[in-house]
Amino acid sequence: MKTSLQLLILFCFTSIFPQSNSSLSTKTMNDITNFIKDKQEYYNSPNIAVAITDNNKTIYLKHFGNTQKVNKYLIGSNTKSFTALITLILQEKGLLNIDDPVNKYLKWFKYKNNNVSNKITIKNLLQHTSGIDTEMGKTFLESDYDFDYIKYYSKTLKKIDINDLPEQPYIYSNVNYRLLGFIIENVTNKKFNECLRYYITNPMKLSETSADISTDLINSYQYFLYQPILKFNKSFHYQEAPSGLISSTANDMAIYLRNLMNSYNNNSNTILNSNTVKQLFTPNQNNKSGYGYGWRIVNDIFYHSGTNKSFESSMYILPSINKAIIVLINSNQAPDSEIIDGIAGILLNQKINKTSSFPYYRNLPLIAFIILITFFFQLIKWKKLNFPLSLSKKLIPNLLLLIGISLTIAFLFIFPQLNGASLKVAIQFDPASGYSIILIVLFTILTLILTYFNKNTKAIKI
Repeated sequence: MKTSLQLLILFCFTSIFPQSNSSLSTKTMNDITNFIKDKQEYYNSPNIAVAITDNNKTIYLKHFGNTQKVNKYLIGSNTKSFTALITLILQEKGLLNIDDPVNKYLKWFKYKNNNVSNKITIKNLLQHTSGIDTEMGKTFLESDYDFDYIKYYSKTLKKIDINDLPEQPYIYSNVNYRLLGFIIENVTNKKFNECLRYYITNPMKLSETSADISTDLINSYQYFLYQPILKFNKSFHYQEAPSGLISSTANDMAIYLRNLMNSYNNNSNTILNSNTVKQLFTPNQNNKSGYGYGWRIVNDIFYHSGTNKSFESSMYILPSINKAIIVLINSNQAPDSEIIDGIAGILLNQKINKTSSFPYYRNLPLIAFIILITFFFQLIKWKKLNFPLSLSKKLIPNLLLLIGISLTIAFLFIFPQLNGASLKVAIQFDPASGYSIILIVLFTILTLILTYFNKNTKAIKI
């Protein structure tokens, strides 16, 4: 996820170096292509699709690897921009009002305190200020088609116990947009995928974009060490579609972004209502989240990213220079944000450096293997010493053992949180890393204990 500081830097350069010429020079295109190739090689990414559009047409469209123009990728949470747009279009048509309480449309929407849930509006769902936590939206990715999320949420939401505030703080959660999907279906009497076709993809002629979970996708992969070799078995639930299961191509996404950008800039080359789109890009004024309606906003820069279990994507609109960018990759732990930042930097003639956690996560299986070897050496030594179980009479060895075990257990919870996830989510989205974390913690603790006993064979035995 790109930082606000990086986007602020980009905004400054759009002001200092405005670009009215919508075409890309041969040098610029080559620079972009070479930059993407370098990132693909460094991260060993299987396939990357990139498109750049100006206000008239797609001016850059390339596919790296074996991917082709018609290959579809899941766009993850970039789906939220579509769901938000549909919601505002329905408001435009008088079918709902985003200031209405959610339970006007979903009677089962109730928290532990009804006084709180009665105040939660559609706008709160759009801006992630409903009080619903992130974990609820991440940890229950149900592939059983017969599973009913409405029944599940009607029970789970009643457990939410939060203070009665004028507005709840910003907390990003997929649940908010799944609830929006239910509202969209209720007011239109159509399935979400039908609404997507009727209000967006058909009018924009996005023939390769849908929320159909059975659509054919490009093969996608998860990493083991630095190799994307774990082919992902795609299985999804249709009620998760509004929060992150739209699939598309780079070409279709460029058309979609062009319509949004032109509408925001009052350009006639769009099918969208300008007032509706400008509301889409209006950030919440009551907090510092910078989140609008399915989009993150820093000044005049709009962006979002998306992650599925084996797909990642980033989209970027720079309305002040009439450019928009989409990056699609068919793997987890992908460099989509680095690539899109770098492309924006090239367009603005400013180098943008982004540090990635990729090497740290990819090396986790290797670290687990090294710790496992260390454990076996200590185990062999313990056996040779006839399995001693001795306690030290000194304070420092006991204290060091306690501190070591405590820090190791803390690592089990803290390390996944550095990437904004729980351990359960880490296992779901990046199993090689998730299970490596468990092995690292388990065998580190066992190694610490064996090392302690091996060094205290002369102490008083238990």
